[in-house]
Amino acid sequence: MKITARVMAFTSIALALTHASFVAAQSDYSNKPLRMLIPYAVGGAVDIMGRTIAKGLTDLTGQNVIVENKGGAGGALAAMDVVRSPADGQTLFFGATGPLAIVPFVQKSVNFDPIKDFRPVTLIATTPYVLVINNNVPATSVSELIVLAKAKPGTLNFASAGTGGPDHLAGELFKLSAMLQMQHVPYKGSGPALADLVAGQVQLQFVSPLPAMPLIKSGRIRLLAVTSSQRSSALPDTPTIAESGLPGYDVTPWYGFLVKVGTPDLIVQRLHDDLVTVMSIPEVKATFTKAGLDPQTGSPSEFASFIASEVKKWGKVVRDANVQAD
Repeated sequence: MKITARVMAFTSIALALTHASFVAAQSDYSNKPLRMLIPYAVGGAVDIMGRTIAKGLTDLTGQNVIVENKGGAGGALAAMDVVRSPADGQTLFFGATGPLAIVPFVQKSVNFDPIKDFRPVTLIATTPYVLVINNNVPATSVSELIVLAKAKPGTLNFASAGTGGPDHLAGELFKLSAMLQMQHVPYKGSGPALADLVAGQVQLQFVSPLPAMPLIKSGRIRLLAVTSSQRSSALPDTPTIAESGLPGYDVTPWYGFLVKVGTPDLIVQRLHDDLVTVMSIPEVKATFTKAGLDPQTGSPSEFASFIASEVKKWGKVVRDANVQAD
Protein backbone atom coordinates (compact mmCIF):
# COMPACT_ATOMS: atom_id res chain seq x y z
CA MET A 1 0.00 0.00 0.00
CA LYS A 2 2.80 2.40 0.95
CA ILE A 3 4.59 1.65 -2.33
CA THR A 4 1.39 2.17 -4.31
CA ALA A 5 0.71 5.48 -2.57
CA ARG A 6 4.26 6.62 -3.23
CA VAL A 7 4.00 5.67 -6.92
CA MET A 8 0.71 7.53 -7.20
CA ALA A 9 2.23 10.58 -5.56
CA PHE A 10 5.20 10.60 -7.96
CA THR A 11 2.84 10.08 -10.90
CA SER A 12 0.71 13.03 -9.81
CA ILE A 13 3.77 15.24 -9.48
CA ALA A 14 5.06 14.18 -12.93
CA LEU A 15 1.69 14.87 -14.54
CA ALA A 16 1.49 18.24 -12.84
CA LEU A 17 4.98 19.19 -14.05
CA THR A 18 4.19 18.03 -17.60
CA HIS A 19 0.97 20.06 -17.62
CA ALA A 20 2.81 23.10 -16.27
CA SER A 21 5.48 22.79 -18.97
CA PHE A 22 2.81 22.50 -21.65
CA VAL A 23 0.94 25.55 -20.35
CA ALA A 24 4.20 27.51 -20.16
CA ALA A 25 5.11 26.55 -23.72
CA GLN A 26 1.64 27.52 -24.90
CA SER A 27 1.88 30.81 -23.07
CA ASP A 28 5.29 31.64 -24.51
CA TYR A 29 4.17 30.71 -28.02
CA SER A 30 0.94 32.71 -27.92
CA ASN A 31 2.13 35.86 -26.14
CA LYS A 32 5.22 36.69 -28.19
CA PRO A 33 5.17 37.79 -31.84
CA LEU A 34 6.41 35.20 -34.31
CA ARG A 35 9.20 36.24 -36.67
CA MET A 36 8.98 34.64 -40.12
CA LEU A 37 12.16 34.84 -42.17
CA ILE A 38 11.69 34.55 -45.93
CA PRO A 39 14.97 33.98 -47.85
CA TYR A 40 13.87 35.85 -50.98
CA ALA A 41 12.79 39.33 -52.03
CA VAL A 42 9.36 40.89 -51.63
CA GLY A 43 6.81 40.11 -54.35
CA GLY A 44 8.00 36.70 -55.49
CA ALA A 45 6.12 33.42 -55.19
CA VAL A 46 7.83 32.47 -51.91
CA ASP A 47 7.03 35.87 -50.42
CA ILE A 48 3.37 35.53 -51.41
CA MET A 49 3.23 32.07 -49.84
CA GLY A 50 4.86 33.24 -46.64
CA ARG A 51 2.60 36.26 -46.20
CA THR A 52 -0.50 34.18 -46.92
CA ILE A 53 0.51 31.76 -44.16
CA ALA A 54 1.46 34.59 -41.80
CA LYS A 55 -2.02 36.07 -42.11
CA GLY A 56 -3.55 32.64 -41.57
CA LEU A 57 -1.51 32.11 -38.41
CA THR A 58 -2.49 35.52 -37.06
CA ASP A 59 -6.16 34.88 -37.78
CA LEU A 60 -5.95 31.43 -36.19
CA THR A 61 -3.96 32.23 -33.04
CA GLY A 62 -4.43 35.97 -32.57
CA GLN A 63 -0.65 36.23 -32.48
CA ASN A 64 1.20 38.83 -34.50
CA VAL A 65 3.51 37.38 -37.18
CA ILE A 66 6.28 39.69 -38.39
CA VAL A 67 7.44 38.81 -41.90
CA GLU A 68 11.05 39.67 -42.76
CA ASN A 69 12.43 39.27 -46.28
CA LYS A 70 16.14 38.55 -46.06
CA GLY A 71 17.44 37.71 -49.50
CA GLY A 72 21.04 37.18 -50.48
CA ALA A 73 23.52 34.33 -50.90
CA GLY A 74 20.81 32.11 -52.37
CA GLY A 75 18.84 32.21 -49.13
CA ALA A 76 21.81 31.49 -46.88
CA LEU A 77 21.63 34.86 -45.10
CA ALA A 78 18.14 34.13 -43.79
CA ALA A 79 19.15 30.61 -42.77
CA MET A 80 22.16 31.89 -40.81
CA ASP A 81 19.94 34.47 -39.10
CA VAL A 82 17.75 31.64 -37.81
CA VAL A 83 20.80 29.73 -36.57
CA ARG A 84 21.87 32.80 -34.57
CA SER A 85 18.41 33.26 -33.04
CA PRO A 86 17.26 31.75 -29.70
CA ALA A 87 15.94 28.18 -29.84
CA ASP A 88 12.50 29.22 -28.59
CA GLY A 89 10.37 28.66 -31.69
CA GLN A 90 9.70 32.36 -32.12
CA THR A 91 11.78 32.56 -35.33
CA LEU A 92 10.34 30.59 -38.21
CA PHE A 93 12.43 29.90 -41.31
CA PHE A 94 10.52 29.49 -44.56
CA GLY A 95 13.05 27.13 -46.03
CA ALA A 96 13.27 25.78 -49.56
CA THR A 97 15.28 23.48 -51.82
CA GLY A 98 17.87 26.14 -52.67
CA PRO A 99 19.05 27.42 -49.28
CA LEU A 100 18.84 24.04 -47.54
CA ALA A 101 19.76 21.38 -50.11
CA ILE A 102 21.94 23.20 -52.64
CA VAL A 103 23.55 26.38 -51.29
CA PRO A 104 25.60 24.61 -48.57
CA PHE A 105 27.39 22.67 -51.33
CA VAL A 106 27.80 25.57 -53.77
CA GLN A 107 28.88 28.38 -51.45
CA LYS A 108 31.90 27.50 -49.34
CA SER A 109 31.35 30.51 -47.04
CA VAL A 110 28.07 29.08 -45.72
CA ASN A 111 28.53 28.18 -42.06
CA PHE A 112 25.41 26.24 -41.22
CA ASP A 113 24.47 22.58 -41.50
CA PRO A 114 21.00 22.02 -43.00
CA ILE A 115 20.57 18.81 -41.00
CA LYS A 116 22.21 19.59 -37.64
CA ASP A 117 21.25 23.26 -37.18
CA PHE A 118 17.47 23.10 -37.80
CA ARG A 119 14.39 21.29 -36.57
CA PRO A 120 11.92 20.68 -39.40
CA VAL A 121 8.30 21.57 -38.58
CA THR A 122 6.34 20.72 -41.71
CA LEU A 123 6.49 20.64 -45.48
CA ILE A 124 4.17 23.27 -46.97
CA ALA A 125 4.16 22.87 -50.76
CA THR A 126 5.92 21.50 -53.80
CA THR A 127 5.93 22.60 -57.44
CA PRO A 128 7.55 21.31 -60.61
CA TYR A 129 9.49 23.42 -63.04
CA VAL A 130 8.57 23.44 -66.71
CA LEU A 131 11.06 22.82 -69.49
CA VAL A 132 10.52 25.45 -72.18
CA ILE A 133 12.40 26.13 -75.41
CA ASN A 134 12.73 28.90 -77.97
CA ASN A 135 10.34 28.48 -80.90
CA ASN A 136 13.20 28.20 -83.40
CA VAL A 137 14.59 25.07 -81.73
CA PRO A 138 13.58 22.16 -83.98
CA ALA A 139 12.19 19.91 -81.24
CA THR A 140 8.63 19.16 -80.17
CA SER A 141 9.45 16.71 -77.37
CA VAL A 142 12.12 15.97 -74.79
CA SER A 143 13.37 13.00 -76.77
CA GLU A 144 13.79 15.17 -79.88
CA LEU A 145 15.62 17.80 -77.82
CA ILE A 146 18.03 15.16 -76.52
CA VAL A 147 18.70 13.89 -80.04
CA LEU A 148 19.35 17.46 -81.20
CA ALA A 149 21.70 18.19 -78.28
CA LYS A 150 23.70 15.04 -78.94
CA ALA A 151 23.92 15.81 -82.65
CA LYS A 152 25.26 19.30 -81.94
CA PRO A 153 27.21 19.02 -78.66
CA GLY A 154 27.90 22.32 -76.91
CA THR A 155 25.69 24.42 -79.18
CA LEU A 156 22.58 24.61 -76.99
CA ASN A 157 22.51 27.08 -74.12
CA PHE A 158 20.20 26.81 -71.13
CA ALA A 159 19.28 29.79 -68.98
CA SER A 160 18.76 29.99 -65.23
CA ALA A 161 17.93 32.62 -62.62
CA GLY A 162 21.46 32.34 -61.26
CA THR A 163 24.31 29.94 -60.58
CA GLY A 164 23.55 27.35 -57.93
CA GLY A 165 19.78 27.78 -57.89
CA PRO A 166 17.36 24.86 -58.18
CA ASP A 167 16.56 25.79 -61.80
CA HIS A 168 20.28 25.73 -62.64
CA LEU A 169 20.64 22.33 -60.96
CA ALA A 170 17.60 21.08 -62.89
CA GLY A 171 19.55 21.77 -66.08
CA GLU A 172 22.71 20.17 -64.74
CA LEU A 173 20.80 17.04 -63.73
CA PHE A 174 19.25 16.96 -67.22
CA LYS A 175 22.73 17.13 -68.75
CA LEU A 176 24.08 14.40 -66.47
CA SER A 177 21.08 12.11 -66.94
CA ALA A 178 21.09 12.37 -70.75
CA MET A 179 24.90 12.70 -71.02
CA LEU A 180 24.68 15.98 -72.93
CA GLN A 181 27.01 18.89 -73.53
CA MET A 182 25.14 22.17 -73.04
CA GLN A 183 26.25 25.59 -71.85
CA HIS A 184 24.76 27.20 -68.75
CA VAL A 185 23.96 30.93 -68.96
CA PRO A 186 23.11 32.46 -65.56
CA TYR A 187 20.92 35.57 -65.23
CA LYS A 188 19.86 37.77 -62.33
CA GLY A 189 16.37 36.35 -62.07
CA SER A 190 14.01 34.25 -64.17
CA GLY A 191 12.46 37.30 -65.87
CA PRO A 192 15.60 38.40 -67.75
CA ALA A 193 16.33 34.76 -68.58
CA LEU A 194 12.87 34.30 -70.11
CA ALA A 195 13.27 37.51 -72.10
CA ASP A 196 16.44 36.17 -73.70
CA LEU A 197 14.78 32.80 -74.28
CA VAL A 198 12.04 34.52 -76.27
CA ALA A 199 14.68 36.50 -78.18
CA GLY A 200 16.65 33.35 -79.00
CA GLN A 201 19.80 34.29 -77.08
CA VAL A 202 19.39 30.99 -75.20
CA GLN A 203 17.59 27.88 -76.38
CA LEU A 204 16.00 26.33 -73.29
CA GLN A 205 15.16 26.99 -69.66
CA PHE A 206 13.90 25.20 -66.58
CA VAL A 207 11.61 27.66 -64.82
CA SER A 208 8.67 28.01 -62.45
CA PRO A 209 5.32 27.76 -64.28
CA LEU A 210 4.05 31.08 -62.90
CA PRO A 211 6.23 33.47 -64.97
CA ALA A 212 6.39 31.12 -67.96
CA MET A 213 2.68 30.41 -68.52
CA PRO A 214 1.76 33.78 -70.13
CA LEU A 215 4.57 33.29 -72.67
CA ILE A 216 3.53 29.69 -73.29
CA LYS A 217 -0.14 30.59 -73.77
CA SER A 218 0.74 33.42 -76.15
CA GLY A 219 2.88 31.07 -78.23
CA ARG A 220 6.13 32.97 -77.66
CA ILE A 221 7.91 29.92 -76.23
CA ARG A 222 7.21 26.19 -76.44
CA LEU A 223 6.39 23.94 -73.47
CA LEU A 224 7.94 20.48 -73.60
CA ALA A 225 7.55 18.91 -70.16
CA VAL A 226 7.31 19.26 -66.40
CA THR A 227 10.22 18.23 -64.19
CA SER A 228 8.35 16.33 -61.45
CA SER A 229 8.11 12.54 -61.36
CA GLN A 230 4.33 12.73 -61.75
CA ARG A 231 2.28 14.95 -64.03
CA SER A 232 1.24 18.27 -62.56
CA SER A 233 -2.43 18.72 -61.66
CA ALA A 234 -2.12 22.24 -63.06
CA LEU A 235 -0.79 20.90 -66.39
CA PRO A 236 -2.29 17.41 -66.70
CA ASP A 237 -1.72 17.18 -70.47
CA THR A 238 1.98 17.99 -70.23
CA PRO A 239 4.27 14.95 -70.00
CA THR A 240 7.04 14.60 -67.44
CA ILE A 241 10.69 14.47 -68.46
CA ALA A 242 10.83 11.03 -66.83
CA GLU A 243 8.16 9.63 -69.16
CA SER A 244 9.68 11.41 -72.17
CA GLY A 245 13.02 9.64 -72.34
CA LEU A 246 14.78 10.10 -68.97
CA PRO A 247 13.34 7.59 -66.48
CA GLY A 248 14.00 8.60 -62.87
CA TYR A 249 14.42 12.30 -63.61
CA ASP A 250 12.70 14.29 -60.87
CA VAL A 251 13.13 17.93 -59.91
CA THR A 252 10.38 19.10 -57.58
CA PRO A 253 11.25 22.27 -55.66
CA TRP A 254 9.74 22.33 -52.18
CA TYR A 255 9.01 24.77 -49.36
CA GLY A 256 8.51 24.26 -45.64
CA PHE A 257 9.02 25.66 -42.17
CA LEU A 258 11.89 25.00 -39.78
CA VAL A 259 13.10 26.36 -36.45
CA LYS A 260 16.46 26.34 -34.75
CA VAL A 261 17.68 23.05 -33.33
CA GLY A 262 17.03 22.85 -29.60
CA THR A 263 13.50 24.23 -29.84
CA PRO A 264 11.31 22.30 -27.33
CA ASP A 265 9.17 19.46 -28.66
CA LEU A 266 5.93 21.00 -27.37
CA ILE A 267 6.53 24.23 -29.28
CA VAL A 268 7.51 22.39 -32.49
CA GLN A 269 4.33 20.32 -32.27
CA ARG A 270 2.20 23.40 -31.61
CA LEU A 271 3.72 25.17 -34.61
CA HIS A 272 3.19 22.09 -36.74
CA ASP A 273 -0.45 21.74 -35.76
CA ASP A 274 -1.20 25.42 -36.39
CA LEU A 275 0.55 25.43 -39.77
CA VAL A 276 -1.31 22.31 -40.88
CA THR A 277 -4.58 23.95 -39.82
CA VAL A 278 -3.75 27.09 -41.80
CA MET A 279 -2.89 25.02 -44.88
CA SER A 280 -6.31 23.34 -44.68
CA ILE A 281 -8.12 26.69 -45.05
CA PRO A 282 -9.79 26.72 -48.52
CA GLU A 283 -8.71 30.30 -49.31
CA VAL A 284 -5.09 29.48 -48.47
CA LYS A 285 -5.13 26.32 -50.58
CA ALA A 286 -6.68 28.27 -53.46
CA THR A 287 -3.91 30.90 -53.33
CA PHE A 288 -1.28 28.17 -53.56
CA THR A 289 -3.02 26.21 -56.29
CA LYS A 290 -3.55 29.32 -58.42
CA ALA A 291 0.23 29.88 -58.31
CA GLY A 292 0.84 26.35 -59.62
CA LEU A 293 1.80 24.97 -56.21
CA ASP A 294 0.75 21.68 -54.71
CA PRO A 295 -0.06 22.24 -51.00
CA GLN A 296 1.37 19.43 -48.86
CA THR A 297 2.00 18.93 -45.17
CA GLY A 298 3.52 16.19 -43.04
CA SER A 299 4.97 15.40 -39.64
CA PRO A 300 8.27 16.92 -38.46
CA SER A 301 9.96 13.52 -38.74
CA GLU A 302 8.69 13.01 -42.29
CA PHE A 303 9.96 16.43 -43.29
CA ALA A 304 13.34 15.72 -41.67
CA SER A 305 13.72 12.49 -43.65
CA PHE A 306 12.70 14.26 -46.85
CA ILE A 307 15.24 17.07 -46.33
CA ALA A 308 17.99 14.51 -45.66
CA SER A 309 17.22 12.75 -48.94
CA GLU A 310 17.21 16.06 -50.84
CA VAL A 311 20.54 17.12 -49.32
CA LYS A 312 22.08 13.82 -50.41
CA LYS A 313 20.60 14.06 -53.91
CA TRP A 314 21.61 17.65 -54.67
CA GLY A 315 25.00 17.36 -53.03
CA LYS A 316 25.83 14.62 -55.51
CA VAL A 317 24.58 16.68 -58.47
CA VAL A 318 26.67 19.67 -57.38
CA ARG A 319 29.77 17.49 -57.11
CA ASP A 320 29.19 15.57 -60.34
CA ALA A 321 28.49 18.76 -62.32
CA ASN A 322 31.27 20.69 -60.55
CA VAL A 323 28.96 23.61 -59.80
CA GLN A 324 30.63 26.55 -58.05
CA ALA A 325 29.28 29.93 -57.00
CA ASP A 326 30.24 32.91 -59.14
